[in-house]
Amino acid sequence: MNRPEDPPAARRERKALESRTFFISRVSTLNVLLKRRAAIYAKRAFGFTMIEWRIITLLPTLQPLSIRELAVHAVVDAAQVSRGLSQLEKKGYLKRERSPVDSRETLVSLTPSGYALSSEMYQASLRRNEQLLRENTPAEVDFLNSTLDALIERARGLVEADVAAEAARRRAAPRRRLRRPAAAGAEPAAASVS
Repeated sequence: MNRPEDPPAARRERKALESRTFFISRVSTLNVLLKRRAAIYAKRAFGFTMIEWRIITLLPTLQPLSIRELAVHAVVDAAQVSRGLSQLEKKGYLKRERSPVDSRETLVSLTPSGYALSSEMYQASLRRNEQLLRENTPAEVDFLNSTLDALIERARGLVEADVAAEAARRRAAPRRRLRRPAAAGAEPAAASVS
């Protein structure tokens, strides 16, 4: 935030510091804006929620997938994926089958109409991507992509380390035994006096 009394040099210095310090916040803002724009487009052009959009765009290259695997790839909760799958199945864009390896698991894949739709959606994604990046040179886009790839990998590693550290902390923490409530009508145990 600029303060009227700040000289221009101080404002530039603060802006430079903020751009380095709040990088995650800025990436998050970009993510929110792009997701909002995508959600508006998915609803207007295809009548889909963002979860339905993600499912249709992920399946062509990854199918068949279990609901759990689809949730991991879509980076959303399995319950959200399950709801999206139900809607897409009703519209005839995908089918579910029991896994030949584990009969408890359901595998999801696109129908022919789902494939056709995914191709149309892919083309729409390319156009939207082009709109966002059209003012950048190819070298800038390459730099952005390589930087984002490196940051994504680093963030994945940090998440994995955090998950492992939390699991180790839980294993090392002393377990507390829960006291069972006394049965109705039972007298409380007498306190021992030493």
